[in-house]
Amino acid sequence: MDHVAGTVELNTNVFDTSVSLASQKHLLEVQASDPSTAQVYTTSANVTVSGGSSLNYTTWKNDNLRTGQQPNETFLAPTNVNSTHFGILFSDSVDGFVFAQPLYLANQSIAGGTHNVVFVATEHDSVYAFDADKSGAALWHTSLIPPGASTVPQSLVGSTIYPEIGITGTPVIDPSSGTLYVVSETLENGNVVFRLHALNVTTGKEQGGSPVVINASGWQPKEQLQRPGLLLSNGNVYIAFGSQGDNQPYHGWIFSYSAGSLAQVGVWNATTTGSEGAIWMAGSGIAADSSGNVYALTSNGSWDGTSNFSDSFVKLSPNLTLLDYFTPFNQATLSADDQDLGSGGVLLVPDQSGAFPHEIIGCGKFPAVYILNRDNMGKFQSGDNSQIIQEVDNQVGGTTGKQAPDRCFLTPAFWQQNVYFTGSNDVIKAFHLDPTTGKLSSTPTSTGSFEFVFPGAQPVVSSNGASNGIVWAVDRSSTVALHAYDATNMGTELYRSAGLGVGAKFAVPTVVNSKVYVGTASKLFVFGPM
Repeated sequence: MDHVAGTVELNTNVFDTSVSLASQKHLLEVQASDPSTAQVYTTSANVTVSGGSSLNYTTWKNDNLRTGQQPNETFLAPTNVNSTHFGILFSDSVDGFVFAQPLYLANQSIAGGTHNVVFVATEHDSVYAFDADKSGAALWHTSLIPPGASTVPQSLVGSTIYPEIGITGTPVIDPSSGTLYVVSETLENGNVVFRLHALNVTTGKEQGGSPVVINASGWQPKEQLQRPGLLLSNGNVYIAFGSQGDNQPYHGWIFSYSAGSLAQVGVWNATTTGSEGAIWMAGSGIAADSSGNVYALTSNGSWDGTSNFSDSFVKLSPNLTLLDYFTPFNQATLSADDQDLGSGGVLLVPDQSGAFPHEIIGCGKFPAVYILNRDNMGKFQSGDNSQIIQEVDNQVGGTTGKQAPDRCFLTPAFWQQNVYFTGSNDVIKAFHLDPTTGKLSSTPTSTGSFEFVFPGAQPVVSSNGASNGIVWAVDRSSTVALHAYDATNMGTELYRSAGLGVGAKFAVPTVVNSKVYVGTASKLFVFGPM
């Protein structure tokens, strides 16, 4: 068939409005070049779309189970994510390191127009709202540094974050109220202060009652770090704290505040009569199940199974009362050897059909992956861990390289009974979770070939339901790069970007509406169909 020049008008019953206009334009161009896929050929297209996507990405790894799934990706697929058809579209500059995962809201009325918006938080205590589909000045930019204050210098607190500490944990968004919740850290008159802010997503301004200073009996903020992603559940915002390195004195803390009033409604201290027990989790969000119970991993410190719960999986009620826990039998050795269990985060597995419908998976510096029954986590058993569903040893994380043999600084991702790990100094690996037995395959079902150096990576998955699965991860070699793998076979690396410059630890890519968003030391990079 001969090519026909001209312009084609399209309406929403032809194209899927959940796909960005850039993707639709690319699809039309592909059709125009291949007679087998279209009957009409064109050199240009005016795409008219009413409504648009309502797909949002409002919390760390996209859901409170922390699966990392984004199952409504209707365009990106293993067939088109490659160096020919996919790459960097543009970048936007920011004023500090981006440790927090970018978040996304569709169809927001901002600055006199309607925009898909990506939100970026930095260590310079800034929150930005950018148009998610094109480069340009921020739609709004809010600094959370009060007059006369500053961010916290790394030299003051001895943190592993440098040169300044501001916003580290990923914010969380409530689309129903149009509120973004974020925790800032500032230095004021020589004192470290943490505040919970509730920002209007369309203006960046503080909502009523915002901000509030985070405080509790025994709280010593100078030694604490708000690293884990925030959780919105039960009408509350949950905020977890680790420490600035191992600088004493510190505890692991979880606070809850009413999402509406910002009144403090609960506090949990991991080591109330002891010390340490930080909640770091490599920046992972604390998790919640469908009943609103809250889950976290703690790190080295005091343990007695009564008041102190270091190196443990913990399950808390919505009001932060301890309900259950699991502590490895060798906790004392782990703590003495600086083998934090809480270097990684928790995956709450979607409901299974077999003997253990409610599972939780996590791993830390010690070379073990633990699979637990959330309905009976196992507590502590002297001598071994036989009370839990399974322990998989020496399969995740390398044995050479920086800080080896520290293995796991991640929360695994989950898709279609596959569990994905990107350990420190290791290749990406997929394991199969048997829905009947509740157990992981004892060895990987597929592996990649690229070694992710310390600290590994935080994988996420995009898919169109049960098809077109892609696993995404950001590595921190000499320079940051984005990787994409066929989710059915880690041996198939679909795409690897060029270097993006210096980046933050534990960076998580955000995949939504045919684009991928990656934060670095000074930029937000946006990838998509070329």
